Amino acid sequence: MSEKLGSINKPEAGDIMQNKKVYIVTLVQSQPGAPEGFEEKYNKYWEAIENHLSQIETKAGIVNKIFCEGIVGKGDDAKLMLEQSNPEAYKVVRRRISSGASFEEFEDKEIFGQLIDWSRCLQVGLISQQVQEEIHKNYTLITEKRNNFIMSQLEKNILESDSVLLVVGNTAMNLPENVEKFIISPPELDELQRWVNETNEAIRRQMEQQQQQQPEPTQRDDGEDTGSSSSKLWTPG
Repeated sequence: MSEKLGSINKPEAGDIMQNKKVYIVTLVQSQPGAPEGFEEKYNKYWEAIENHLSQIETKAGIVNKIFCEGIVGKGDDAKLMLEQSNPEAYKVVRRRISSGASFEEFEDKEIFGQLIDWSRCLQVGLISQQVQEEIHKNYTLITEKRNNFIMSQLEKNILESDSVLLVVGNTAMNLPENVEKFIISPPELDELQRWVNETNEAIRRQMEQQQQQQPEPTQRDDGEDTGSSSSKLWTPG
């Protein structure tokens, strides 16, 4: 069952509190060095998440367990990692921990490390087709292994009457059976995504204008092209 905040039907008295519940929040990362305007949108998004999450907690149950994608370990180790990597998301999580929620393990350190490394390999321009296929095969295998680990963690840790905060990049991810799913998606998320698209479009137009104004690239004696092919497009992580 999946609901979006703002369209949640009023549950029967005493019903929803006893169910397994997951409040899903889209993971938006901080972006040091992002174009001007991103930080404001980023802060507003997490402020909106705090407000919407507080509202749903009064109706369906106070968060007592937390899982966060990309965070290795649990407890204090997980808190520290999130604080360093995503300060605004950390504020939301910290409030729940202060009220008694536990920060649970979502990622296996070894599996997550392999996933990152194979992902980086995929981004490298390779000559050998055989090597490309080997990298893709290993990336697919480790992705499946990670998904199985995550599902196992959720199945063992989401118990009856639990209210779980799940911070992930894909809000459509699979969940264990008999879990009520609430997607918290405030308007600020759409505003942020629209801003990113518009900013990248503006950068793209600027690049095109600069290319039109530049002289044709010349060929040096050593055969090297003196033209620049580096991309200036900004993409949030």
